[in-house]
Amino acid sequence: MLTIKEKLEEITSEYTDMPTQEFYQASSFADLNIDSLAIVEIIFDIEEAFDIKIPAESELESEGYTFDSFVGVLNIVTELVEKESSHD
Repeated sequence: MLTIKEKLEEITSEYTDMPTQEFYQASSFADLNIDSLAIVEIIFDIEEAFDIKIPAESELESEGYTFDSFVGVLNIVTELVEKESSHD
């Protein structure tokens, strides 16, 4: 079974040709040549893969999260998955 990080790498890799090690150095998805439409598709893929609902951007920002980069997404998804598993 893939870790959260590995699954996110796999999903993100479907939308860019950049090597996964670049994901962690990029300050934005644009640095990975991922446009806004692809980001929406990535969100859907993440929600489906992890059976979670990603909150609206304004809600994420109010909690100190950003969906602008791979690392930001990794932090959000990790927390959401942990919250979901603690409810089970």
